[in-house]
Amino acid sequence: MHMEYKPRQPTGRAEDYTTPFLWAAGLVLFIGLCVLWFAHSFLAALVSAGFLRAGIARIPRRD
Repeated sequence: MHMEYKPRQPTGRAEDYTTPFLWAAGLVLFIGLCVLWFAHSFLAALVSAGFLRAGIARIPRRD
């Protein structure tokens, strides 16, 4: 008995999960900075956020 595969979308296309990934990554980053703030100090969280922002700003945009 042979079963035929019938994809819902045309072959070669994938769904775009960029927006859900960015929301999840932002939430994890926010929680991580809160944990750092509670464990050490607000200054440590602020400095870490500044370094993260500077690092992200160096990534070139893909338009």
